[in-house]
Amino acid sequence: MNKKAIIQVRTVNKGLPKWDLSVAFYKALDDPQIEIDKECMKMLSKELALYRGEIKKLQPWELSTVLRKYETLIALARKLSNFAFLYADTHKTDEEATNFLSTISEKINKYFELLGFIYFELNELPKISEYKVLEFLNHPRLQRYLPWLMHVFNSYSNLNEAMTFIIDKKSIVSSAWDRLYAETCAGLKFSFNGKSLNEAEIRAKANDDDPEVRKKATEEMNRVFKNHANVITMCYNMLLKDKSVDDELWGMEEPVAESLNHNRIEKEDLLAMAGEVVDSYIPISQRFYGLLAKLVNKPVLDYEDRNIDPIKSEAKPKKVTWAECEEKVLQAYSDFSLEYVSEAVDILSQPIVDAAPAKGKRSGAYCIQGRTPYILLNFTGTEDDVRTFAHELGHAVHHVLSEDAGILNNSTPTCLAEVASEFAEYLVFKKQLEEAETDDKEKLRLIIGRVQGMIQSIHRQVAFYKFEERAHRERKKGELSTKRLNQIWREETQRYLGFDIGERCECLWMEVSHLFNSPYYVYSYAFAGLVVNNLIYAYEHWAEASEFEKREDFSDLYLDMLSSTGVEDFVSLLEPFGLDALAPDFWANGLKTITKYIDEIERLAKKLNLI
Repeated sequence: MNKKAIIQVRTVNKGLPKWDLSVAFYKALDDPQIEIDKECMKMLSKELALYRGEIKKLQPWELSTVLRKYETLIALARKLSNFAFLYADTHKTDEEATNFLSTISEKINKYFELLGFIYFELNELPKISEYKVLEFLNHPRLQRYLPWLMHVFNSYSNLNEAMTFIIDKKSIVSSAWDRLYAETCAGLKFSFNGKSLNEAEIRAKANDDDPEVRKKATEEMNRVFKNHANVITMCYNMLLKDKSVDDELWGMEEPVAESLNHNRIEKEDLLAMAGEVVDSYIPISQRFYGLLAKLVNKPVLDYEDRNIDPIKSEAKPKKVTWAECEEKVLQAYSDFSLEYVSEAVDILSQPIVDAAPAKGKRSGAYCIQGRTPYILLNFTGTEDDVRTFAHELGHAVHHVLSEDAGILNNSTPTCLAEVASEFAEYLVFKKQLEEAETDDKEKLRLIIGRVQGMIQSIHRQVAFYKFEERAHRERKKGELSTKRLNQIWREETQRYLGFDIGERCECLWMEVSHLFNSPYYVYSYAFAGLVVNNLIYAYEHWAEASEFEKREDFSDLYLDMLSSTGVEDFVSLLEPFGLDALAPDFWANGLKTITKYIDEIERLAKKLNLI
């Protein structure tokens, strides 16, 4: 059944939206409900603590009660921590906001330290009583927790509660270094043409159409980060060391192991993916940047040129209004699935997007998990901002759909979380390409932008992963200097770009926040990007399959997949689309999509006499 239709989607918001945290959380830091929820957490923690040492003796209905209370405790903890996090991210220079975040984090950690026995006693159960395990797994009241229970029973752990207590205590120190890094970056001031800009504003200048503006902004970013290198390098060294100690306590043989466990993927899968990408540096990313250089009549690009639009229009590109941005994204969603766009409109009908750059606001963009998925943006009216919005709204729809799995079950790995966002970006590109069907110049511009985005999310992120690998490995021998980290950054960046970024850009690793707050997150973008490229191939060739082979519409299967990312691995999630993620050519097939686009860029550029 084809549920797609061409409809005119109305924009939901007129001006730049600002979020209202009271929709899902609290009115302010002094909201009385905060104390009520904290007291409720305290009560639930005490009640659950009574079951210490008793889990193996419980009847199934008793375990059901324990897990229901545990889920309620987690829900309250998320409510408090998400509010504190979101409020702090728009008040980075407000000491009261950062202190509140720290206090809430410490209190929540304290409660969960006391309840680690729930996991450990269940984890030990298969060694004690297989009968009890089967009794729990087969009881009707525990069926809703089945994916989580299976994960706990099948997980290997060489920890005990005491060691976990040490790790949890250490996490407070680790979060302090991350907080220092975040607050340092939020407080940075960049000087540009006599004006003081924040990080989001200087990044926008670094992507300006004017090459002199780009160059000046990029060098100013590097200068400011270099001036703060003593603090930022110290933060990174401490975070690297802290992770090394945690890995040793957990019995992890290498730094990436924790991330692999979370993502439910094998090391062989990561190595195969990263290896294919590195092997494609010359035929894909370096070839593309070489073409880009030809299009702008330069022998070699500068670092800040990697995202330029080389196809100049007659007039200066018009800034996109928020209403236009929203309409573009929702129309692209609607062409894919009315059910999909309906979810997006429901999300945007609530004041849960904060779009405008502001003093004291965190740079970048993200979407938090939950049934009310708040979105942070720094919208300046560029085409990149449209793609970023599509990306984060894709996360939001995914979060809403996956919430039905339940709090304990809904543990979507980061490598699958990014599939939802990157597929959403593709839908916007597809819509734009259809509208430019008869305009070769506009098609060329769009495809160049698409390839830039894909290389940014695949090749560049693998370069970040390689930087991380080297930094974590070398940190075991002692602290790394800023000079050494700069050198690693230049080497890994040169490998995928094909040219040396030089001293003028050597400190820009410091702006990659994932390196600090989410170790080994970056490869998830590349992993997801190649999974998405395989999904796109299946989607674009769906009509070629026989009616028997495609009993379901692609969009229906896709929405079902988004609903199940917390309970299935990526291999089984892709099976309904006819994709074999374990096939030797799976990752190479994902890269072929980029090669196809680069071939089209070269064809169109020659047709238009641009090269």
